[in-house]
Amino acid sequence: MERYLAATALHVAVDQAWLAVGELVLTVCEDRPREAELAVVDDLAEQALELQADLAVARELLACVSSDAGVAVTHLPMVSARLASATTRYWQRLRSHAPVAELRRAARHRRGELPAWQLSVEAGAQRCEAPLAACADALHQCWSELCRSAEAPLPVTASDPRRSP
Repeated sequence: MERYLAATALHVAVDQAWLAVGELVLTVCEDRPREAELAVVDDLAEQALELQADLAVARELLACVSSDAGVAVTHLPMVSARLASATTRYWQRLRSHAPVAELRRAARHRRGELPAWQLSVEAGAQRCEAPLAACADALHQCWSELCRSAEAPLPVTASDPRRSP
């Protein structure tokens, strides 16, 4: 029963992250000012779309995960990898000093709609932080429950290097 609750919590967390990132992508790609034909803006859009793609794959994989431990064991590592990729991309390519400073510098020099858009993008990116953190917490719970449900430890054999002489 607990495994079912952990899997449900992971589904909910990933769906919430998906929604938050979807709003960010909408702001970055659709609300982009016309005069914002800049490399920094193009890179921002690419990173937001890649973040969304990682979450899309995680959602697809989670559709296969149920309370069945066998299915969870085969799919959770792939879900974990996609969530790790999304989180790394989020912190390194969207929220770290370099991309934020570059976007702010462009907004200061360009004027027009770009400064207001830049503030919207930063606010949207900040709204993704809590849902992504919730994904990590829920994934940890899934792994914890899966490990607790292991029925018996692996037998130690004569050829096992862990066996002491």
